[in-house]
Amino acid sequence: MDPKLALRGIKAWSTMFFVSHWPRQREKGGALIELLQRKRAMQREPVESGIATTAKSSQGLYESHFDLFQDPNEALQELVVYIRSAVAAAVAIANDHAFSAANLEIDFPDSWYHITNGGGFHDAHLHHGCSWCGIFYLQVGQSDGPGKRSEGAPNGGSRFYSPLDRGGSYRDAGNRYLVPALDLPIEDGLLLIFPSYLLHSGLPYQGGIDRMVIAFNAQCFLKEGAP
Repeated sequence: MDPKLALRGIKAWSTMFFVSHWPRQREKGGALIELLQRKRAMQREPVESGIATTAKSSQGLYESHFDLFQDPNEALQELVVYIRSAVAAAVAIANDHAFSAANLEIDFPDSWYHITNGGGFHDAHLHHGCSWCGIFYLQVGQSDGPGKRSEGAPNGGSRFYSPLDRGGSYRDAGNRYLVPALDLPIEDGLLLIFPSYLLHSGLPYQGGIDRMVIAFNAQCFLKEGAP
């Protein structure tokens, strides 16, 4: 507080991201890559889900149906257990530990994969019917994040857009802290969890090997009898 002005700041409506690295990436990542390659080979259409096709590139992008987590593959189910625990922990932190992660039931109404190359991308979009979303970067290929290029957008990175632009687009020194967009660093085995209200996009990717991610929407409920 400034003693002359008696001025104090109150921070509100902050946005939280959560990141974690899957400890089994080295042992199980190869099996998951093989699973996704097999599934892609069986796809009849590049975008099997049929969802928001106009927001996705017409080439260079493969997207599965939205039921990936129902596959009984051992490596995938081990990843799902990890993701469920991570989401529960993130939700407890975001709610200032008003309840414990152990008292949460995490459901995944939607889960899918993206495999991109040749400039494949997913334009800016939101996820509905969930409170939290996530991206697991199985194989980033030659994707890069902030600071790895002198100019231009990252190759195949994930871009998130500020939710605080609804009052207008005017910019000066007073609101420089309201960064309009954020390109987060990514790496193999990284899990990124973010709130569903965030507009985001998967930037175009071109590389020597495919970029592979597993994505999901999460619904979170307190277990019956939980305080």
